[in-house]
Amino acid sequence: MGKTLRVFDFDDTLAKSVSYIYIRHADGSQSTLDPAEYAVYEPKAGDSFDFRDFNRMLNNPKVIKKNVDLLRRMISSPEKKVTILTARKLGFPVKYWFKKNLGIDVYVVALGDANPQAKADWIEQHIKKGYTDIAFMDDSIKNVKAVGSLQKKYPDIRVKSVLAVEHLTTNERKELLEQYYSDKFKELL
Repeated sequence: MGKTLRVFDFDDTLAKSVSYIYIRHADGSQSTLDPAEYAVYEPKAGDSFDFRDFNRMLNNPKVIKKNVDLLRRMISSPEKKVTILTARKLGFPVKYWFKKNLGIDVYVVALGDANPQAKADWIEQHIKKGYTDIAFMDDSIKNVKAVGSLQKKYPDIRVKSVLAVEHLTTNERKELLEQYYSDKFKELL
């Protein structure tokens, strides 16, 4: 019998904090993106990214209640390994915030890497360790697709990769889902 793994992203999946990604473009101009904007941003040639806001203590995080309630339910099942998998460089601020503000002692893995493949690789390592029932939740379509692609690679493993949209306005949600399903349709062609 296999093992069960439940994985949650942190930023814009479990909580929304005041954090930005700073971009320096090839022409020397600069811009900023919040995590939701970054999740759908298509990098341009010459873009360089600065994630400094994600390498310090959390700035005014607000709980995304529905997803935190799901996290609590998963943690209450001792047969499940539950992990917060974040692209942040430091896991301590996330772990500390959960313990201090919500009374939740949660396992946090900080990848220090915003490449969607990094999350897929981490989950694939767990497939190789015998996990056969995996659910992943993230606000980034890119991350959801990268992890979802493991289902094709491992057809005998249950890999459920879910897009978190609770932090978005109705219009943002509609636009994101239209893009997601449009991309899914293109994959079928």
